[in-house]
Amino acid sequence: MRIIERQNGDLARLQSLARREKNAEQRDRYRVVMLAIDQRETGDIQERLHRSRGFVQRWCYAYRDGGIEALKDKPRGGSKPK
Repeated sequence: MRIIERQNGDLARLQSLARREKNAEQRDRYRVVMLAIDQRETGDIQERLHRSRGFVQRWCYAYRDGGIEALKDKPRGGSKPK
């Protein structure tokens, strides 16, 4: 998988976001992309973060296609509680 910075400075911004993030899953999304930009292989990223291949690929491709904003958690569907 070949992932490169979409914009100059994305790697530094991802590092900053990951340091401040309290949610472990969101932090791992940032870390996945940082490692991919650093040219790490999918298997290596999986082992380092203890995440599935699908998780690694999903978030790398989300970044590739939509940038850092695509890594943010989006509201999930469902009905509102009554």
